[in-house]
Amino acid sequence: MKKLIVLILCMALTLTANASAEENLFESLASLAWSFSSGVGAWSTDMRIFADGSFVGDFHDSDMGDASEAYPFGTVYSCQFSGQMSLIEQADENTWRIRIDRLAFDQAEEAIEDGIRYVPSEPYGISEGDEMLLYRPGTPVGVLPEDMLLWAHVMDLETKSDALEYWFLSSEKNESGFVGYQPLLLPNPWEDMTAEELKEASGLSFQAPEGAENVSFRFLRSEGLAEMTFTLFGEAFCARVQPAELEEGQLMDISGLYYDWENVEAINVNGCSGTIGQARGENEDWVEVCMWYDAERKLMRTLSVYTCDPDGLDLEALASQL
Repeated sequence: MKKLIVLILCMALTLTANASAEENLFESLASLAWSFSSGVGAWSTDMRIFADGSFVGDFHDSDMGDASEAYPFGTVYSCQFSGQMSLIEQADENTWRIRIDRLAFDQAEEAIEDGIRYVPSEPYGISEGDEMLLYRPGTPVGVLPEDMLLWAHVMDLETKSDALEYWFLSSEKNESGFVGYQPLLLPNPWEDMTAEELKEASGLSFQAPEGAENVSFRFLRSEGLAEMTFTLFGEAFCARVQPAELEEGQLMDISGLYYDWENVEAINVNGCSGTIGQARGENEDWVEVCMWYDAERKLMRTLSVYTCDPDGLDLEALASQL
């Protein structure tokens, strides 16, 4: 019995240590801007990683030679994306293994504007399920595979260096590498706040569902977008609200998730019309989103969750508690 108790305690300590290591690692990356590019400017995949391992980004690739009378100034392939990454392990003193747990990107329609054709695309250089290697600044350049030296831009330097000057996140699967650098005048646009600070800054508020844990709030001031995240029933939820002037029956997806929603059904949340929909990720998990518009207060709201069992959750009922 004593051996069993010791084993359980050791497992608990290990899990706690791993969680702490993951939190500290992503916190150290949260102030950085990440870019995968050749350096010539025609294309790049850029992203920001936040302290909880979530990330957002965009990809663009301009092809001015792909033109016609309808779009004489060429074609731009692009998308916006978001997702979640986690720490697998620290491989050595300079290297960590990172997994891309979730990745979603927008499904915009192809369009022609101002003589340019805009074509939706998948993000280049990053994919769901991929295991990537993260190198800290100071890592000897010699440990990098030869094909990664280009993406790490160590060959761009006038004075050759024997060690990385920046963080570097590489993918063998996608043959890509993201350089993490300290951006100039590019702060994290989200502001972490208490519920009271959020109310004072925006006039917006949430009511966390009964039993919710790990409740946190943040505000995207430039968009007037407020967010509350929490855990409940072992699942991670994200609620958002934003002032909006919408027509009757119109909805605006402010969830920050880029999926082609399926199984969409009409719902009613406290007298407000909306929809609920689902989508499936590559890792066989589900994402479910509830969207509704409060016409009286002119507020657009969403509640989303990643889950293995969407049928076991009543997202509409939870939304009514917010």
